[in-house]
Amino acid sequence: MSRPAIPRKYAEVGLGDKLSFVGTILCLPAAIAWGLLTTTHLPHNKSRSLKRILGDVTLKFLVRNTSVEQLQWSTPSTMDMYDKWNKANGLPGTVDEIGEDARLLWIGEKRLDKVILFAHGGGFVLPASDYSVSFWRYVQLELEKKGIHVGIALLNYTIVPNANFPTPLKQLCRAVEFLLDAGVKPENLQLTGDSAGGNLILQLVSQILHPLPNVPLVPTLSAPLRGILLISPWTNLSADSPSHSQNGSFDSVGPTTLSDWGSRTKSAMTDPEREAPFVEAVRAPEGWFAGIDKLVERVLVTAGGVESLRDDVVLVGEMLKKEIPGTEVVVQPGGMHEDMYLDFSAKEDLGRLGTLTPLIVEWVAAGFHD
Repeated sequence: MSRPAIPRKYAEVGLGDKLSFVGTILCLPAAIAWGLLTTTHLPHNKSRSLKRILGDVTLKFLVRNTSVEQLQWSTPSTMDMYDKWNKANGLPGTVDEIGEDARLLWIGEKRLDKVILFAHGGGFVLPASDYSVSFWRYVQLELEKKGIHVGIALLNYTIVPNANFPTPLKQLCRAVEFLLDAGVKPENLQLTGDSAGGNLILQLVSQILHPLPNVPLVPTLSAPLRGILLISPWTNLSADSPSHSQNGSFDSVGPTTLSDWGSRTKSAMTDPEREAPFVEAVRAPEGWFAGIDKLVERVLVTAGGVESLRDDVVLVGEMLKKEIPGTEVVVQPGGMHEDMYLDFSAKEDLGRLGTLTPLIVEWVAAGFHD
């Protein structure tokens, strides 16, 4: 009679896992060489620098050949990353403990007159990346050049296996409540999330429109939020749309990985029929987002042309567009999952950044113009 598997703790790996990880790293040079040989000539890489392609190949190999536990073990926690990033960039860092075992990590100066609340990606199993923070610092500095000064707060939420759905949703609800209580006006607040963070932002919208009884209610907004930006939002945890098979060999995160990570979140649902639209927006029934136009003024949804999630992102973008006609859905030609972040991961020259980066800067700026 087989015994049930004992749940692992966060980043818990045994000797076998560590040896396997070392073996993967030893294979990395050969994998990089092969990846460069077989992908550099592909159409979506034509305009990319060698170091960007090198970064993409490396990320793709590591994500696809290591377990969640190995990735957690080898990756700094969100708090450790934040401390190291601030030290490297000469910034002091400001942390607000907001309850629900969550905190807001301010990028640059904390300010409450205009705020971007940022929910990071990582499949609900990985911490925030330093290059995503570098991207938002770049946006912040570009906005300053336009005379727009904003505070950017990264939500440090709890990930699997320390917590699962709906804990991150509770923490995001608390973050919004914290900012409103601190004096941030809804019309001066923009929410953004990439991948799982985009999923989380959509969970928040769903919670306001269709409240779950085991999740705190978001305080009534005195005005609509200024904007929601969804970057490659993860809206299909089953990885079964056509773009997963079409683009799975190109993208940094393939369907097998996405399905594995997604199964961990789906397993936490206690009422799948009611909760499925929260964690998989592509499964939401017709009219699910009706009323969102009373909650937010503007929505921008972005995807990459060769990313696995493309079809799901576009589908949900069109769902939102039915409720907010001005919703913009932008697919970057040749773009990968969270393509703009990959530029910053590779430390790409600023003159070679992809098209989504300036588009996002301009979109955010337009939302904060008085």
